[in-house]
Amino acid sequence: MKEVEVKVIDIDRKKVEAKLNALGASKIFDGTEESVFFDYPGNPITQAKHLLRLRKEGEQTFLTFKKYVEDYTAKVRDEFQVSVSEFEPMQRILESLGLIPFQKMVKHRTSYKFKSGVKVELDKYSGELSHIPDLMEIEGKDIAEVQSNLELLGFRPQDGKTWTTFELIDHYSAEERKA
Repeated sequence: MKEVEVKVIDIDRKKVEAKLNALGASKIFDGTEESVFFDYPGNPITQAKHLLRLRKEGEQTFLTFKKYVEDYTAKVRDEFQVSVSEFEPMQRILESLGLIPFQKMVKHRTSYKFKSGVKVELDKYSGELSHIPDLMEIEGKDIAEVQSNLELLGFRPQDGKTWTTFELIDHYSAEERKA
C-alpha cells in the first residue's frame, strides 16, 4: 500500500473535530497508541529513510515497515503492515533477530475517515514527548486528494508538513532547547 500524508502541527483540536463532524467524517478510533521503532546497529533502516515499527493501537498490534519514496509536497512511503497477535512476544522476536528498539512513544490518537477513504488522525503525545503540540495527519490515495482535504479542513497547502515522526521530534526538541 502507498501512504501519502502530510502533518499539520499546533492545531486547535476542538475546531478540527467540529469541522470533521460537520463534513460527515466518521470517528473510527479514539484511544492510546504505543509505538516502538527498531533498527539494526549502525542504523541502516533509518539512514535509508525507512521505518520499522511495532505499534499497539487499542487492543490491536501491528508490525509496519515503511519504505521511503519521496518527501516533496507530501510524505510518500510504500507501507507494508501485518497484524500480530501479541505486542511483547513480537518485540522479543525482533530483538532476538538483532534489531534494537531506539525510540518508544505513547500518544492519544483520534482517527476519522471520510467516505472517500481519506483518513484524518489527531495526535497528542505524552511522556517525554508531551511538549509536542496537538497535530493532525491527513492521509489519502494521492497528493491531490491530501491537498484538497487539507484545504477542506481550513488549512493552506503550506501548512502541510512532510515531516517524519523523527523530524517532528527533532523540530520540537530543538525548540525546547532554545527556550
